[in-house]
Amino acid sequence: MAQSNDDYGPDRGGLERRRVERRTYDRRAGAAQATLSPSRGGWIGGLARLFGGRREAIIGALALLFSAIVGGFVVKDALLAMSSGKSGWLTITAQRWNERTMVFPIDGVDANGRRALFDVVVLTKNYGWVRGSTQELERGDQRLTAEDIENEVLAPQLRTGLNGAIALIAVGLASQEGEVEREVQRGGLRAARIAEWVRGVVDPSVPMWTLNLGRYVDPCTDCEDADTSWQRPFIVVAVRRSDAGANIGEALADAMSNKTNLPSPSRYSTFALAKYKQ
Repeated sequence: MAQSNDDYGPDRGGLERRRVERRTYDRRAGAAQATLSPSRGGWIGGLARLFGGRREAIIGALALLFSAIVGGFVVKDALLAMSSGKSGWLTITAQRWNERTMVFPIDGVDANGRRALFDVVVLTKNYGWVRGSTQELERGDQRLTAEDIENEVLAPQLRTGLNGAIALIAVGLASQEGEVEREVQRGGLRAARIAEWVRGVVDPSVPMWTLNLGRYVDPCTDCEDADTSWQRPFIVVAVRRSDAGANIGEALADAMSNKTNLPSPSRYSTFALAKYKQ
């Protein structure tokens, strides 16, 4: 007996096709869900096999994520540290005692780890030694008189600041011109001259030393300015505090090393510290 569409309702054939398509879709969706679900075959399943149960797997995943973030910050800090300055050289922030006197606080340790604290007192760059002289200072191109040194170099702020030290070190140094041996001698005479000037305006009970750095030996080949006056500034170091038994020379050499805006010992030919004898 032939059957018609009426035996199955108005669209019986269409319903059957939709049922078949629905069953096919459900099977495909189930397979896709099985692939994406957090089952033992998924990524959490892999972590579960590594760390244990599902809860432990989630905790393990968070721990790995935290480690990756921390590791990223460590790498970033290391790269920043490498890019700041050259080879770890530091720039010291200066204080001012007056408009011409800069003070750089630094600290260092001796070979036995004993620490000392210093203030490196430097006149601004327009003040320095007259080239070739061991007796005269200049301001720009103008040589200073004895009265200028009294009022400008040994100003009241400098005297007050130095009087609080437990020891003072007069620093002599020479620019890159000339033979090393002659410039080392010049540096020593300049240190003695500074000690003589400073001794007259501070408490005579404060111990006085001289430090001869010798000649500047690290010329800037890329510098366009031929002026080398910045290599022979006026410098006095105030020793502020030190551990018992500290070797002041070693601690100061350590403190001054690898500084971008101070005369690092590696840039000069010698480092000779001696007790000042008037």
